[in-house]
Amino acid sequence: MKKSYFTQPFTLLSLMAIIFSFSSCNSEDASSLTYFGGKIKNPKDEYVYFNKGKTVLDSARIDNHNKFSFELDSLDLGLYTFKHGAEFQYLYLEPSDSLLLYLNTWDFDESLIFSGKGSAKNNYLINLYLEQEKVEKDFKHNYRLQEEAFSEVIEKGIKKQLAAYNHFLDIEEENPSEFFDKLVKTGIYVPYYFYKERYAYNHKKALGLKKTPELSSTFYDYRKRIELNDESLLDYGWNLAFINNFLYNLAHDEKMKDPENRIFELEFMKVVDERIHVPDFKNSLLAKGVWGSLSNKNLSKEESEQVYAYFFEHCNDDSYKEEMKKSIAQKEKISCGEDFPTLMAFGVDDAEVEINKLIKDSNAVIYFWPTELGRVELLKEKLHYLEEHHPEVVFIGIERNKTDEEWKKFVTSKKLSEQSQFKLAKDSESYAWYEGDMARTIIVNNQGKVENGYVFFLDSNLNYYLKSINKH
Repeated sequence: MKKSYFTQPFTLLSLMAIIFSFSSCNSEDASSLTYFGGKIKNPKDEYVYFNKGKTVLDSARIDNHNKFSFELDSLDLGLYTFKHGAEFQYLYLEPSDSLLLYLNTWDFDESLIFSGKGSAKNNYLINLYLEQEKVEKDFKHNYRLQEEAFSEVIEKGIKKQLAAYNHFLDIEEENPSEFFDKLVKTGIYVPYYFYKERYAYNHKKALGLKKTPELSSTFYDYRKRIELNDESLLDYGWNLAFINNFLYNLAHDEKMKDPENRIFELEFMKVVDERIHVPDFKNSLLAKGVWGSLSNKNLSKEESEQVYAYFFEHCNDDSYKEEMKKSIAQKEKISCGEDFPTLMAFGVDDAEVEINKLIKDSNAVIYFWPTELGRVELLKEKLHYLEEHHPEVVFIGIERNKTDEEWKKFVTSKKLSEQSQFKLAKDSESYAWYEGDMARTIIVNNQGKVENGYVFFLDSNLNYYLKSINKH
């Protein structure tokens, strides 16, 4: 149960002051304005960002009292996000809303609560999010169930959350918009559809079966009702997770029709081309297929070239094409099974170091820092996990994009070991081999040979790769 907004250390007086300041505009101007603001306890940085998908629409500085505010003109009804530090959360906004929030960054989602016009819907959505998060945390054991029992768990979970939504509608004074209703039902149904997409593989894994179970003809009936191309919901995390799993499953099914001769990444791109019609979304998924092939060291050169050719034929985004050309060229410079090329970089003390000597006779992960703050925080969190679980592996971080001063401040502020952090000079002979903005990673074994020359640090398979290092 959520705490009352007014039990939080954000007093009624201060809340009323903000609301008063919002409403003090003349009515003619206010009719087209939407307000969003609030208070953040223990802020992580100086700004709050207001986004639509990946686009930053506005930013607001947090003042000395930890408060911020946005005044948004002619805002369209829809799903937005606010971002602070490495974390974000969704907002549902309608024109002329005056939405306030309170949160404590030490307990970001759990502390978040809204007040003001539009607050009831947003409090409902955050509680739905937390409920789904709780279900996800406790769901793993259900994959051991047989199909009928598993489907009963799914139906029971959906009915429980629909009942809670109907109760919300009963006490809400205004009828929700068509989009809000669609958003909520996506938040209720789609996470459970996601679990069904993962059932076959996870059931096999949980019970140690040799093959995936034969499922009834009705198990995937929900697939007939799903909408893959609703642009208004493509920024919603659960929806994206479901769509990705659904497309991966279809690609896997196609590969298994002729497993020796079909390439998973190619089948994935074919499924994307057939099913996805939103251009930006399609191009990003086609790129994902290529990036998957770059880290797949089992693909032959001919197979990789088939993947590349399909991408360049079907992607119509020049920026993705240019990025992919660079990535492919970089991957081809560092081949699996060959000696890791000499890499020179500078330490925090400005001394030039040969990375190869630092990792000599050790299994090593050489990773390159991204620039986007959210990815930086995710990488740092995963780095801590991997260092703890693979103490025998040497982890070396390389910076490519910051100035010397920015990089040294970064190492200090993130409390990183100076002995494992280095900077690649832009005038280095090998800079072109590694330039970019993604968390690319190279795995080198204790013989100095490249195990994988192009895998992403945030790839879910990285832990598996480290467990199997030196096994050929």
